[in-house]
Formats: sequence, C-alpha cells, structure tokens
Amino acid sequence: MKRLRMNLRLTLRSLWVGLLASSGCLWWVKRKLRKQGAVVALVFHRVLSDSDYLQTYSQPEILVRERTFRALAEYVEREYEALDLHEAVPGKSSEKLRVVFTFDDGWGDNYSVALPLARTHGIPLTVFLCPRLVAKNMPFWPERVVALRRAAKPDTSSSEIKILIESIKKQGQQEREQTLARLAEEAHQQGVSVGAVTIDRTLSWQEIVQMDRAGVRFGSHTHSHEILTAIPAEMARREVDGSDAAIEEMLGKPCKAFSYPNGNWSAESRAIVAEAGFKLAVTGDRRPWSADSDPLAIPRSNVYEDDLVGLDGRFSPAMFEYTAIWKAWRRSTMKSSVQARTQAQPTSATF
Repeated sequence: MKRLRMNLRLTLRSLWVGLLASSGCLWWVKRKLRKQGAVVALVFHRVLSDSDYLQTYSQPEILVRERTFRALAEYVEREYEALDLHEAVPGKSSEKLRVVFTFDDGWGDNYSVALPLARTHGIPLTVFLCPRLVAKNMPFWPERVVALRRAAKPDTSSSEIKILIESIKKQGQQEREQTLARLAEEAHQQGVSVGAVTIDRTLSWQEIVQMDRAGVRFGSHTHSHEILTAIPAEMARREVDGSDAAIEEMLGKPCKAFSYPNGNWSAESRAIVAEAGFKLAVTGDRRPWSADSDPLAIPRSNVYEDDLVGLDGRFSPAMFEYTAIWKAWRRSTMKSSVQARTQAQPTSATF
C-alpha cells in the first residue's frame, strides 16, 4: 500500500510539473527572476556512481547519481549562467538566470565525481568543510543511524529512518549519544556489527588542496557539524570560532564563507557567525537570493536525485526547474504575502 501511494504521488507530481512546463509557467518564473536579478543558490552533498549509490549509508535526501549530475551540469552550462558564490551579486538583470553550486559536508566524492563534471561544464564550486571531520569514514551520525537501524531491523523503510533522524536532530549532544548507544545495542542483540564503508568518507586535506588548486572555493561548516540552533550559545560559539582558521592554515588564503549545519539558523547563531568574521553565510531556506537578502543568511535550495529526475529515472529539466526555481519563487511570494498581511493588521496601539 505504501508503495502504491508513493507511485501515485510521484505520478501526480510529474503530471503537475509537466503542466507547469507546457503552459509556460516555469519559463515565466525564470524570466521574472532573471529580470529581478535574482540568483538561485543550490546545495548538494554527494554525487555517487550507481554502485556506490546502492551501498552508501547516507540518506537519499543528500544523494545525486553521477549520470544525473552530469546531465544537470550539461543543462546548466547551456541554459544558465553559473557563478562563484563569492562573486555573485544579486540585483542586476542578466541574459540567463544565474545559479550557484555549493556542496555541504565535504564528502570524498566531491573530489572524485563532482569536480571533474563541474570543471568540464565550467561550473564553479564552493565546498563547506568541517575541519575536525576531514579524512574520516562515516564521521556524521546520520550514517551511523542508517547503518545501525538497517542492521537491527532490515525491513525498516526509508521514511521511518528519516523520521528517526529528524527526531534525533532535536536532541542535545548527550541525549543523541545515548540514542546511538541504544541503537548499537539493538544491533548487537541481533548478533550484527556495523563497520564504516569506505565510500562514506570525507575529503582528505590532500584532496582539498588539489581542489583548491583547481579553483574550488572552501568555506566553514563548523568544526564538527553540530546544529547551532539545537545547542547552547556558548557551545555554538566554540563550533564556529576558529573553524575558518583551520582551513586558512591548510590553504594559505582567507576563508570568509560559512554554511549553517542542516541549514538551520537563528538571530543568535547569525550573530555568532558575524562575530567570528565571516562575510557570507548560507542557509537551507528555499528562496531566490535577491538584492535585499541578508549576506549572512543567503537562501539556498537543497537538491537531490528525486528532485532532478522524471518517472523514467532520467534527468528532467522541468523537474529541476520546478524544485529549484518554481518552489523557491513560490516560497518567496508566500512569505511576502504573509508579511503584507501582518503589516496590515492593526496593533494594540491602534485601539
């Protein structure tokens, strides 16, 4: 029944996206954003070959297949203007809609798979690193959760694992470690052990240096990927402070861009990032990057495999533009409408 509902949902979405494309709505939104001088910032995490895609413990929501990314890069080279995050200046009308490619976490496949494709098609990349998690296998706890849950209960669905991971994201560090210990014990009781897989590793410093020489820009993603809005302010400050210096020491150049882990930010975490000296910071807010956007809260759209392919499993330009452009535009218009209604409401001072 779950499979039937999922197939129905995907079919309905495909029909809706096809209608938006055939009616010219997607073209109209692209034109509107282009005239406004908007920039569409995208966030990826991992790009994997078919075999690695099936073996990884990473969640589907951070994965793109190599063949899909290749087709996307070809399409962007032809239809868009790809910019470096550090050099993009929203607010100026352009002949083609401008896009920015960023990668969070610093996975090893950013070097082995994504970089060659991006260079072939002239797409600048910015990669956000966690210095304390460089050159490690399975350093992020969500992969451990997936591995442990699959080991203890192989029939657990991806949606159930996603719900579990989202609940753990709200936990403090100590509570999270207790949850991971409980999951490990459940796996142990089933007589199975879980080891790290080599494909789920982060970039080495040697690879980072080589990417830097190839023109890739690097930014901080905190020291160890703690979600800043879920931890005390002092701990958040320790996660941010000095994370740029570790990257600067290895590359010999300034590191002034920051990415909030999980895309989550607040006024308090923004202030911490500002105090640390960062000049740009990117979020997980799915909206266009406009001239009036806060440079320390730049919106981005997360993109993964299901956002990029049609029912046949192949890259779909319409699906990409629906996810990365239409949804971002709709989110921005809805927010503007809410703000307008709020401003129109009488306050207590009126009475």
